[in-house]
Amino acid sequence: MSSILLGCGGAGRWGHARHYEPTKDEKSAIEGARDLDAPMATLKPEAWRGQKVKFFMVVSERKDAPGGGAYLTGQVHTLNEINGCENKFDEDSCRVTIKPKGHETVHAVVRLQPDEDAGPLRVGNGSLVRVVGVLTDATDPDDGKLVIQASWYRQWPIGYYAREGDLRQ
Repeated sequence: MSSILLGCGGAGRWGHARHYEPTKDEKSAIEGARDLDAPMATLKPEAWRGQKVKFFMVVSERKDAPGGGAYLTGQVHTLNEINGCENKFDEDSCRVTIKPKGHETVHAVVRLQPDEDAGPLRVGNGSLVRVVGVLTDATDPDDGKLVIQASWYRQWPIGYYAREGDLRQ
């Protein structure tokens, strides 16, 4: 019975589908959010601060955030329109796929779910994270880059997503 339910529920937690499929919660979270244009937000912060933004990042560093949560540092990545698949006839072999090169470094303050705060699925270096949040007034004290306060996130640990060229399309 559970396999039938999983099969009817779409791409599931890890997005095993030919094309990117947002979850139900994700669709609600991204409603009204702008794609983060980090260079423009840095150039014209007054036009971006307090705005709801969305982006994908690959984490390069995770620290504890002041006041709780995780302070993630990483590069913004572009989502591929088509996911990479080991077998084009088996959607379960498909992985959410990003462009291989990241651009602009950003920081996100995220309240992690317990199973993603510790353990084998923990958010850490190399994780792909989709962040929805608000650009804060603060910049990172070390590099001066943007800081986003997340209101929602979704993550894929290493091995649960692919970079363009890793898998057949």
